[in-house]
Amino acid sequence: MQAHWATEKAKATSEKARASRMSDRNGLGPHSHRAGSRSFVRVKDILEENNEDCSFIAVMKKTHQKPDGTYDDQRARLVAETYEKQIQERLGQLESSGEENLTAETLDEHEKNEIYIKAAGSSKHGHIFGLGALIEALPSVGASSSAPQTSEEVETITHRLQEMETDLRKSLEENLQTQKRLEAMEKLVESLARQNV
Repeated sequence: MQAHWATEKAKATSEKARASRMSDRNGLGPHSHRAGSRSFVRVKDILEENNEDCSFIAVMKKTHQKPDGTYDDQRARLVAETYEKQIQERLGQLESSGEENLTAETLDEHEKNEIYIKAAGSSKHGHIFGLGALIEALPSVGASSSAPQTSEEVETITHRLQEMETDLRKSLEENLQTQKRLEAMEKLVESLARQNV
């Protein structure tokens, strides 16, 4: 092991990784979190077990916020501020449509998570800040950040599926007929071959 890390290639790799970890991230400083060795998935599980809010913002706050309420990572602070602004905008939209006495707690977890994803944005690799591997553990969220499908979309998909099933049945019937023709031709060739012998 020591021999490996003594090589120039390993030293270069180590230095590159260190520089990456310590990068300034456009003035936000190096990334840090308070989860320790626990995965963010485990942090979410603990929140669920304790019947606490386990939305993405709650996980991010649990892993990036100090006990005094400040953040140990400047990007986490910016994401939290952006999230709060977007929550207030969403509540304003709901109030203008006639709903009353709204707070962030009245929004369901799915809607909070969608707002968090918009607030945090994603990297060029598709990673969402503050979630670690949590997004991969939730394929329904990681797959798409769009709203649920409308009944028209479901109807269109169902219709297309029915068309594909019909086409498949026709193809199977054609294949069966072709197979029967081939078998008949093989029998004919065999009988002709016997007659010529």
